[in-house]
Amino acid sequence: MAMHSRTNSMLLALDQVLATCVLPVTNERGVLLSFLFHSLFEGPRELQSGIVDPQQGITVAMLRQVLGHFQKQAYKFVSPGDVLNGLPAGAKYVLLTFDDGYYNNTRALPVLEEFRAPAVLFVSSNYMKQGKAFWWDVVYRESKKRGRQEREIQREVARYKRLKTADAEAQLRNQFGADALGPLGDLDRPFTPAELREFAEHPLISLGNHTSDHARLTNYSAQEVHAQIQGAQDDIRAMTGKSADIIAYPYGDESPAILEAAKSVGIHFGLGVNPGRNRLPLRPGSRDAMTLKRFTLTGDHAIEPQCRMSRSGVSLYRSARTMKLKASAGFSSLRPA
Repeated sequence: MAMHSRTNSMLLALDQVLATCVLPVTNERGVLLSFLFHSLFEGPRELQSGIVDPQQGITVAMLRQVLGHFQKQAYKFVSPGDVLNGLPAGAKYVLLTFDDGYYNNTRALPVLEEFRAPAVLFVSSNYMKQGKAFWWDVVYRESKKRGRQEREIQREVARYKRLKTADAEAQLRNQFGADALGPLGDLDRPFTPAELREFAEHPLISLGNHTSDHARLTNYSAQEVHAQIQGAQDDIRAMTGKSADIIAYPYGDESPAILEAAKSVGIHFGLGVNPGRNRLPLRPGSRDAMTLKRFTLTGDHAIEPQCRMSRSGVSLYRSARTMKLKASAGFSSLRPA
């Protein structure tokens, strides 16, 4: 883990140098950049609370930095509807996304309003309907209580990711008690259906599909994949009266069959976790449109250089991450169903 962290830091440092050299000659027009966020934190105390897996470790102040950077660079913030209607290739664009459905994402709204920036919230609908904490947060907080180190916790999370969500949750209840999935407060809980409906009424907010159970779809049969995506579509409409025409594949796992399942329920765009710039134009339902690239910023590195690197057409870190994701996807495809 330490070696992996050092390698990432080295690649990011090199990318900062590359971005400085490359950006002056980079054609940024005709490009859509997308950014992935999960929880939003107020500051270090929450990050270190042990209640929720900090994941990216992004604070509200950091989000404001991101939007400020791209506003200064004359990027236009767009919604999924804007993308669906077609983005003129003569400009440059940013799509902001929040995965899972954490209630703490309401903290983004004042920042979005300040910059007049739309965002899409990808929801895993059963967590809202059942009022459950997300299983990875349960693993994190229970592990923290027992004094486990970060490396041990991440190994445990990786183990649970190999399971279907229902099986992972059953194991957690068996290990930590029947109430193990109960949220501890506003920091780790999902929206309620009523809150989600109110949030989705805001003109800057769109909703996206993140499957019913935050399902790692490559762990599921074709019939189950369709049920997970269709179930979230139906739940979103029932809870909010809105429809979703965009999906974020949990963990970024997708396949040709998964793309077809998404398109079959009326979805036109899909997002993974592979970093990179999306070239325009994008034809709804096309392979490129269903596998859009998305950047994941982290709070343990300065935000401004990460923003500059996302704009650059050259990145050693992105290349290394892409190769790792492809290798991981290849390995997953070899596992028995």
